[in-house]
Amino acid sequence: MTSAMNLKNCGSVLVTGASRGLGLQIVHSLASGGFSPGKIIATARNPVNTQKLPELADNHPNIHIITLDVLNQQSIEKCVEEVGQLVQGEGLNCLINNAGINVVADFHTVTAEKMMENFHTNAVAPLMITKALLPLLKLAASKGGAGGEGGMGIKRAAVKPFHA
Repeated sequence: MTSAMNLKNCGSVLVTGASRGLGLQIVHSLASGGFSPGKIIATARNPVNTQKLPELADNHPNIHIITLDVLNQQSIEKCVEEVGQLVQGEGLNCLINNAGINVVADFHTVTAEKMMENFHTNAVAPLMITKALLPLLKLAASKGGAGGEGGMGIKRAAVKPFHA
């Protein structure tokens, strides 16, 4: 996870879909590496129904768990409000859009509903989350960070899609 080394100067990183799989591994790697950001914001649709994420947060005080249903605009807005309270005037340095689904279907079993769910979760939702968090990302970018002038970039603020 060499790109994680670039996050060592980050004040905050938000990871969507952090309750299991790749998202949980990203949070774990960020928290346990020698390059841990100041705040790791791990989002999950149902964080109370997961065991490993709360255990990880118990062992790493810089992990903050926030509920986020990526398909629900009200949930996105509530998440943005909570993230804003966490990062305050520093803004959000990095957004990792990891939440996603894999619709398992072939040509004979695929339906329009399955494809729309796939498209909404994997394409529309990351766009809406990024749009909602953009003011916090711009705030972090305006601080200049380790790279000098304010602007998007991993040293100040960035958005990373993270689908495998």
